[in-house]
Amino acid sequence: MASNYTEVFQDPTAVEKYAERTYAPGTFSSIVSNRQAGWLRGFVPNAFGTKPTHHDFACGTGRVSRMLAGMVAVSHGYDTSEAMLQKGRELGTPGYAHLVRPGLAAPEVDPGRPALVTAFRFVLNVDLHLRDQLMDFASMALPNADAGLLLVENHGNASSLRHLRKTFGRLDASTWFQELSHHEMRDLFARHGFELVGVQGFTLFTQGCYRAPWGWASKAADAALASPMSKWATDVVYIARRR
Repeated sequence: MASNYTEVFQDPTAVEKYAERTYAPGTFSSIVSNRQAGWLRGFVPNAFGTKPTHHDFACGTGRVSRMLAGMVAVSHGYDTSEAMLQKGRELGTPGYAHLVRPGLAAPEVDPGRPALVTAFRFVLNVDLHLRDQLMDFASMALPNADAGLLLVENHGNASSLRHLRKTFGRLDASTWFQELSHHEMRDLFARHGFELVGVQGFTLFTQGCYRAPWGWASKAADAALASPMSKWATDVVYIARRR
């Protein structure tokens, strides 16, 4: 776990690097993000009879809300970083941005619509306490099985090639490395009264595999195989609903 994860993005310089470098066109993160956007824009209309209210937990710059523009009735983003939310405004993120204190995020529930709760690039980077806060938030937005769906990204699946870095890589005490297994994710959902109903993969390979000379082959293989081989994908999104 990155112990200072919730503090890092209070710094506008870190936010700028995250938004402009990590997600610059052509980077590994932006390619995976584009795949996620394409999938989301097909998934949401098929999963919901009417446009849902979108709640994005730890929304950052609002990347997921921008992916879902036009697919949802309204987006609400919740984050503890004003710098992140401000960058989201600069990027034209639709909907409402809510600055919240840690542990105090509460969804703006619309009882007349189904809800879609998302949490991308969060659970891998935080401890169990903060994961539980996400699930408490989701439980408020999704009080029963008919209320909607929860989508949670795990960008460090333990059943993927990324695990080899832990097995064979040169990791010392100063190197941050975290991974989550499908079992750990199912357990997180179950403890909060959710059941897993699907998994969608977006990349089988890691960032290093996207570099020359084999980058072209990794990208092509991911585009064709990451979805049917979701169980072994490095980056996966879990689809869950209340029991």
